[in-house]
Amino acid sequence: MVCSAVTIFAVPAIAEPGAEVTQAVVDARGGTSCAPLRHNPAVEHAADIINRSTHSYLNHTAENVPADEPHQKAIVRDLGIEATRTASFQGAGHNVADATKGMLLEGRDAFPDCAYTDFGVSSLYEEQSDFTLVAVVLVAT
Repeated sequence: MVCSAVTIFAVPAIAEPGAEVTQAVVDARGGTSCAPLRHNPAVEHAADIINRSTHSYLNHTAENVPADEPHQKAIVRDLGIEATRTASFQGAGHNVADATKGMLLEGRDAFPDCAYTDFGVSSLYEEQSDFTLVAVVLVAT
């Protein structure tokens, strides 16, 4: 007979795949004359770093201010991505749709900019506040 013990810890923020956010970015770019944006896992890592730093800041557990404007360029560089330009946009809401709408409004001028070639998204759900945070990073390579 084999017995095992499992300890379950509460997770303050749950990372979600971000399929809805990804589709919203694809759709926003699709309405332009530009080539489609390429999903880039390294850029997605940058988006997750930014989103988690915002989450920590909002929960008063951060040691620094959120890692968004203008810091996303340094994060992208630290992840080994050669970028001539970067941009990040965030949104928050009680559901993914509302958070995504905020992000799209913030990034409305960047999506039709054909210089941006790659993107990454992050979506976090914070159970205690019932808020979803989304972040998108665009990169021009």
